[in-house]
Amino acid sequence: MNNPKSKSRVDPKLEIISATENILSSSGVNAATVRAITALAGTNSAAINYHFGSQEELFGVVCNRRMQPSNRTIIEELDLLDDRGNATVKEIFTPLVETALQVWAQDDVLRALRSALFLKPQAADSMNEKSMADVYVHMRGALMRACPHLSTREIRKRFRLSMSTIMHVVAAEDAHLTWAREEIGVSDLVKYVSAGFRE
Repeated sequence: MNNPKSKSRVDPKLEIISATENILSSSGVNAATVRAITALAGTNSAAINYHFGSQEELFGVVCNRRMQPSNRTIIEELDLLDDRGNATVKEIFTPLVETALQVWAQDDVLRALRSALFLKPQAADSMNEKSMADVYVHMRGALMRACPHLSTREIRKRFRLSMSTIMHVVAAEDAHLTWAREEIGVSDLVKYVSAGFRE
């Protein structure tokens, strides 16, 4: 005879992800220890390594899960621009900047992860590439079409500088710096980044 509880049991991986998001959102990254996560998920401390490989990989999965819906929206908007043709650098950066300031900067889970990642540049770079790879490919392709006079290498360099600027503003939001909240909006950042990219 089958146990009815076994049929309704949630996937342990999803329970761990949910527990991680809850702790990150409510208490921050320092509270998101292996012990705290597995206790909330109702599993043993070896479960994170078993299902994800490491706590860092778990954080990467959580980051990716939080970012994918908005990433799909960015790609859809870039595809629409591409279908229309002749997109400007400003139009190409707009969906990403809107998402950075209106979605990523407001997400408590992503904010907690960013606070840890700024202290670990290699982990941040790896997580960023995994979470944003499709968006970056679409954006760089669109920027190459908008700026055919620039080499692929130059596009990549300018794109990295642009992303650094955008994420610096998001970090200022995370730190609740007054200048970020009162002085920099989406249109300001889009103008600045697109002008810098073109020059």
